[in-house]
Amino acid sequence: MKTLATGKVVKAFGNLLHIAFEGNIRQGEVAMIDLDGISLKGEVIEIIGDVVKLQVFEDTRGVRFGTHVEFSTHLLEAELGPGLLTSIFDGLQNPLEQIANATGLFLTRGTYLPALDYKRHWDYHPTCQIGDVLCRGEEIG
Repeated sequence: MKTLATGKVVKAFGNLLHIAFEGNIRQGEVAMIDLDGISLKGEVIEIIGDVVKLQVFEDTRGVRFGTHVEFSTHLLEAELGPGLLTSIFDGLQNPLEQIANATGLFLTRGTYLPALDYKRHWDYHPTCQIGDVLCRGEEIG
């Protein structure tokens, strides 16, 4: 079982945090800042020895020296699939309509929802076969 890397805030400049960490991390890795039961999402943007610079995507009010940070081992990524073109998202790919239904018109810190609706089923009818050679822009289904 892989152990997650952890760290503590040593400096804060607005939404840029410096985190002293233990363990293995990668640039672009997602980290969660534990702020009294609220988890704020951030991304590792630079690694210098045993300190990383972490860009936090939300208001960092309340973050202070020693605040706990846990690194996820996952890189920041966008999820692709059916239904994306009919939704509106924020920069972290949270579906804004579902967030408004869950929290009201004002976004609550630490609220993250899946980009895709996994309960909805989509019909797929392939128009090509395994082994077909395709050109750019050709329909696959």
